[in-house]
Amino acid sequence: MTRTTKISDHRKQANPIKPAVLDSLPQRPLVSILISNYNYAAYLGDAIESCLGQTYDNLEIIVCDDGSTDASPQVLEQYKSVDKRMNVVYQRNGGQALALNSAFCKSSGEIICLLDADDVFAPDKLRSVVNSFAGAPDSGFAINRMLRVDKMRKFSGVIPMLSRLPSGWQGPSLSLVAPQMLSGMPPCSGLSLRRQIAEAIFPLPPGLTLYADTLIQVLAPLITPIVSIQSPLSEYRIHGSNTAAVSAFAEDRLRNLVHWEREIWRAWRQYLASCSELTSVSLPSSDAPYSPIAYAYARFRSDPDSKAVYDAIPPGYFRALPKERKWFWRTSALMPDWLFRKWFAFVYGQTRAKRVVSGILSSFWSDFRACKRFFERTECTRHRVSNANRNARLNETSGCLQEIKVEGGSSSVCQRKGHAR
Repeated sequence: MTRTTKISDHRKQANPIKPAVLDSLPQRPLVSILISNYNYAAYLGDAIESCLGQTYDNLEIIVCDDGSTDASPQVLEQYKSVDKRMNVVYQRNGGQALALNSAFCKSSGEIICLLDADDVFAPDKLRSVVNSFAGAPDSGFAINRMLRVDKMRKFSGVIPMLSRLPSGWQGPSLSLVAPQMLSGMPPCSGLSLRRQIAEAIFPLPPGLTLYADTLIQVLAPLITPIVSIQSPLSEYRIHGSNTAAVSAFAEDRLRNLVHWEREIWRAWRQYLASCSELTSVSLPSSDAPYSPIAYAYARFRSDPDSKAVYDAIPPGYFRALPKERKWFWRTSALMPDWLFRKWFAFVYGQTRAKRVVSGILSSFWSDFRACKRFFERTECTRHRVSNANRNARLNETSGCLQEIKVEGGSSSVCQRKGHAR
């Protein structure tokens, strides 16, 4: 039996994984905000200000500067000198995972919130997260909807664009074939963790120099139920020099994506191997098989053997993808290379066309929700008016009957009030 066959057979196995048992939160838990920064001095102040301006003030901010060569250290020292809740770690450039690992090691909060240095929190972000965890004590992973904004923080769409955020215990439905990201999962600045769950995921693999939050998006739903906050509580800024949200892909970027994907595979496989519930389940190989991203890398290189790479991808890998990406991969083998590159950038990147489409769809759904709320309010008002009129008539009739009883059945009382006998 080939490795591919073994992996594809995992879809037939029931997933017996169970959620982690969490300790009770204190009444006012400390929240640690972890920020990894590399050369984002132009946006770092906005990120820190959004943390300091929270309506929930039992917090600490740990920023790891990952060897910045711009004015980031000056910005950080300025804030550190005026607010004791600021903690700064400086290290040589090693990538996002190492920066987040360093920040996490310095943290002590019962709740961990992640924030990219070029993003922003809404003022009620922490209070909403704390209340959500308090209302769902069995959940250790909170996610919130986000606003997509431009360099000047002008609104351009929402994240996720159409689907709702996933919620509840997802473990049994998650794939044991390949790392699976649930549809509607927000990026880094929309993720929050109970400390027990963060300790099960950290330290992140050092090889994840970018997309380190992807491992959290993949592993956290395997460990604990999700509590979702549908209100936008973070801003995801697209400014043209994002290290992860790019509008165009080249061969070197695809080569790195393949590397990061393998790092995620190994960490995901390692977690599965540590689960006592899965000791009787045949797990995938620790070596990552060919994946859709590996196929994309072959297509970008115009590799004549790209079709063989596509055919070698275990079917379960496609099933583990978010539903909005499945259609792309189902038709990708039929596309010429130039069209494949453009559609890949649209699906996986932050192209101008995608931002325009997101803005249009966001506007449509915003109008739709506004209309829905209007009709709901109108319907509620109609019912309230109807009930009020009915109650008034009942009260009036009741009063009339009381007077009839008092006056010995005289009809004059009813007539004075406009009632016929």
